[in-house]
Amino acid sequence: MLRISDFAQLSRVSTKALRLYDRLGLLKPAHVDDCNGYRYYSATQLPRLNQILVFKELGFSLEEISRLLDENISSGEIRGMLRLRKLEIEQRLLEDQSRLARVEMRLQELEQEKKMSNYEVILKPTESQLVAATLGVIPNYQDCEPIFDRLFDRTYNYVYSQGLKKVGCGIAIYHETKLRDRNIPVEVAAPIFQKIPSNEHIWVYELPGIETMACVVHKGSFSSLGQAYNKLIEWVEKNGYQVMGSTRELYLQYERDGDQSQYVTEIQIPVEKN
Repeated sequence: MLRISDFAQLSRVSTKALRLYDRLGLLKPAHVDDCNGYRYYSATQLPRLNQILVFKELGFSLEEISRLLDENISSGEIRGMLRLRKLEIEQRLLEDQSRLARVEMRLQELEQEKKMSNYEVILKPTESQLVAATLGVIPNYQDCEPIFDRLFDRTYNYVYSQGLKKVGCGIAIYHETKLRDRNIPVEVAAPIFQKIPSNEHIWVYELPGIETMACVVHKGSFSSLGQAYNKLIEWVEKNGYQVMGSTRELYLQYERDGDQSQYVTEIQIPVEKN
């Protein structure tokens, strides 16, 4: 019989791990002294310990290992668990490769620009949202503010006329994926949280959620919003994505005739990996 310290040295496993396996019932000592509580192990327990270590190295949790060893799981079930573990590892490798590519791109940007970019692009899903919306056309991106004001006034005034008190930040949606410099159709939407009727100018519908949005946040006036768009489109192309739907602008912080340097706008573009 081997004391726990000797068994730990023989198996190259810490005594802390052996005590944990004991508490979980994974590997009970062969004998526990009733007087002093010392744990004793037998060399014949090494094969079971090695099984525990092998499955642990493969990424199985201790609870899963307990099932594998003690519940008479068939070889078919074990193969299924191993295949699942293989898929999980492959997915992590893909995610790590993608993360590595982004790190390399950031290093290249720093080497070229010698400073951190003001714009950080992230990928995230968006949930569906009930909105009240209207349509309009802006002549160009430089002279659009008065038209946007009228469209948002039309939308929000109607929403408030229906007795709603809680309304979300305004959204502009550009449905045409092909860039245009003039006469640009735009949808203006107000997020709402309960159903109201539509009328001849405003319709109420569920703005669909998007699984993968490439997003960037711009702080400052709308006149410099093009810088954020350039960064976002550059990121999409460099990272092997393609645009898959309507661009959205969320006006997270905006006050008409307020301090434009404090405006906060999030640009969202639906994307898909090439």
